Amino acid sequence: MTEQEKLEILADILELDEEEIHRDLVLNDCETWDSVAILSVISVINEQFNRFPSAVEIRQYKTVGDLMDAMK
Repeated sequence: MTEQEKLEILADILELDEEEIHRDLVLNDCETWDSVAILSVISVINEQFNRFPSAVEIRQYKTVGDLMDAMK
C-alpha cells in the first residue's frame, strides 16, 4: 500500500479532505478522532495487513504519520 493510499484511507476515516491531511497532523486536533475512528483504524490494519492492534496501541499514536507507520 502506498503512502498516498494510506493518506486517502485516513482522510476518509477522519472525514477530512485530502488537502487537509498530512503526516504531521495531530490526531487530537481532529474533531472526528474518537472511538469510532480508532475502531476503523483497527479494522483497516486488520483487513489490509493481517494484524490486530489494540485500541490502547492505537491511542498511543499522536499524529497521522504514526498511524501510517503502523499500517505495515
